[in-house]
This record gives sequence, C-alpha cells and structure tokens, in this order.
Amino acid sequence: MLKKALMVAATGLFASSVFAQADLFKPEDAVKYRQSLYQVMAAQAGVIGGMAKGDIDFDAAALHQRAINMSNAASLLGETYFPETREVKESNLLPKAWDDMEGMQAKGKDFGDALKNLVQVSGEEGFDQAQARQAAGQLFKTCKGCHDNYRKD
Repeated sequence: MLKKALMVAATGLFASSVFAQADLFKPEDAVKYRQSLYQVMAAQAGVIGGMAKGDIDFDAAALHQRAINMSNAASLLGETYFPETREVKESNLLPKAWDDMEGMQAKGKDFGDALKNLVQVSGEEGFDQAQARQAAGQLFKTCKGCHDNYRKD
C-alpha cells in the first residue's frame, strides 16, 4: 500500500497544470522549502548513484529506502511552485521556467516516472547492481534535463 502511494505521488510530480499554493507559504519561505527538498533529494541521489556505480557497497534494501525517501521529498515539491515565487531572488529557478511551464511540467513528469520505476524495481526480489545502474541512470538523465533547462548555474 505504501509503495503504491509513493508511486502515485512520484508520478503526479509537476503533473498539475496549476501550482496554487500561495496561501500556504510566503514566496521566500516556499523557495527555502523547495531548496531544502532538493537538498534531501540530492543526498538520497548521492547514495543511490554511489551504489549504482560501485563507489558505495551495494545494498538493495538500502537503495530501495533511499528511492522511497527521494520520492517522499519529490511528492512535496508541487506545493512550492507558484507564480509568486518567480521574483524571489534566492531562487535557483530560471525565469524561463515560468514562461515554459508546460515544458517544465513535462520534464517533471519524466522525473516522476523514472523515480517511480526506481522505487518499483528496487523493491523487487533479486534487484541487483546492474538494474540499479540502469534505473538510476534513467532517473539522473531526467534530473539533468530539468537542471540544464530550468536551473541557474
């Protein structure tokens, strides 16, 4: 049940056409929250990538938990993207992201799908390092797609 809920959450990342959460956060707080979520995701991705490459001892259960952790953080991102955050100077989001919200949402969906796949396959019996390398590589390509297009250097 938990796994199914996580996969649904990851798939829905950025799928909404409207990010209407301005009533929950001040824009500056939303950007800080968003950046914190990305830090959590980066920490999880570092371990996942390290295991997939063999830089960290491979542990299928630990990698699966890291994928779940990443999915949990990702599921919260949508509430931090609303137009009032556009003008927050500390944001790492390029202005063109707001002008191409459809493209950004499509990349977010690709990320959610790849993360859902990693959560699913890493939870299967017999999951191994070769599968981890393939699924993590697919996920990290989606990260790069968004970073290259919508993130400040």
